[in-house]
Amino acid sequence: MLAETKTSEQRRRPERRLDSVGPVRTCAGCAKRAPADELLRVIVDNAGVLAVDLANSRFGRGAHVHPSIDCWSKALKGGFARAFKTSVTSVTTTVGDMATQIVVSANRRIEGLVSGARRARHAVAGADTVQQAVRDGTAKLVVVACDAAAAAKLSEIQRAISQGTAIVWGHKARLGALLGCDEVAVCAVLHEGVAAAISSAYRASQPFLDVARSEAWWCPEVR
Repeated sequence: MLAETKTSEQRRRPERRLDSVGPVRTCAGCAKRAPADELLRVIVDNAGVLAVDLANSRFGRGAHVHPSIDCWSKALKGGFARAFKTSVTSVTTTVGDMATQIVVSANRRIEGLVSGARRARHAVAGADTVQQAVRDGTAKLVVVACDAAAAAKLSEIQRAISQGTAIVWGHKARLGALLGCDEVAVCAVLHEGVAAAISSAYRASQPFLDVARSEAWWCPEVR
């Protein structure tokens, strides 16, 4: 009896450790449990069509899946249908189709967040200004344009990259349009919550870049 009790407690220990970091959900692909903020939320409409909910809006009935090709493949083959307990139209959709949706949705979300940060004065642009924000700790996230190789080599930008507080995203012309300028090579987001939301959307898209069949606004590396 004692041995059975210990076994039961051992089974519960990982669950308690997961719960301690926030809400826990089950992946519709691999069926493993993980913190909700490590998974992508997917919703289904009345017609059984899937959509990725990167904003975690809580709209509609949701399921969760790891941001990995393997888990999405398994989820599309039946995991989503089981999770939603209904026929899901997108079970016939390819991983490439869903990857495209994820990448495009992530980039649209990042665009909206960067633009909103500018309007709220939670973003600054320009190499000198951004470097100062990194030095004084007000920069919560640095965004470097894909075609801004020179900016990426600046000491403070390199520091942000090494600390994991920088992403390479968009192009100078696109960042400039979002920030009300002609071109922007690098910008910094000063609001912690906005920075976290941008980082989350960026991380969600990364595993799907190679298989996404789209002309999205991203670039895998600084050229």
